[in-house]
Amino acid sequence: MKMLTLEDRKELERMWSENAAPVKVAAALEISLCTVYAELKRGQTTDGEGEVVLDKNFRPAYSAERGQSTYNRNLRNRGRRPKRQTVERSE
Repeated sequence: MKMLTLEDRKELERMWSENAAPVKVAAALEISLCTVYAELKRGQTTDGEGEVVLDKNFRPAYSAERGQSTYNRNLRNRGRRPKRQTVERSE
């Protein structure tokens, strides 16, 4: 399984802005089509109200930097959580 680097994300952003089909992006980056769609969702840009911003091709805009920061945040948050401390009751 290949993890995307910032350079891969920038290439995806460039190809997406040039109106490339997701299948062509997947072939160029040698990743699965599912990974392309997941990454496009991860890096979607939104306005202040949470609405998805459209690019010049009327598709959801993609930002490589936003995709990378979201990936890093999710990477930090995954894994087991520490157990909650329980307070013993004295009766």
